[in-house]
Amino acid sequence: MKLYRITHTEILAHPVVRLTFDDGFAGIVDFSNLIGKGPASLPLADPVFFKTMQIGEHGRSLDWIGRDGNGIDFCADALRIKAEEALVQARALKYASRSFAAE
Repeated sequence: MKLYRITHTEILAHPVVRLTFDDGFAGIVDFSNLIGKGPASLPLADPVFFKTMQIGEHGRSLDWIGRDGNGIDFCADALRIKAEEALVQARALKYASRSFAAE
């Protein structure tokens, strides 16, 4: 199994990021559905804190470190899956919205 590494991040709008991986794939991950799903992810609701996002050691995670030294991290592989799923869903919606002459 390929272990993905994050090479670049860009915050598009809180809490949506574009991630680029070591194989050149770039995808979008929306953290909206993760924020507030428990106390661990609650700090991500703060746009200022969200901007402190950084690539983890060897690109294997996306990290946020709080003032108390505790952090939040997401595995690069799981984020890759989320980014790929978002891309497939966006393409499916685009395809479904087309009208065809044969219909």
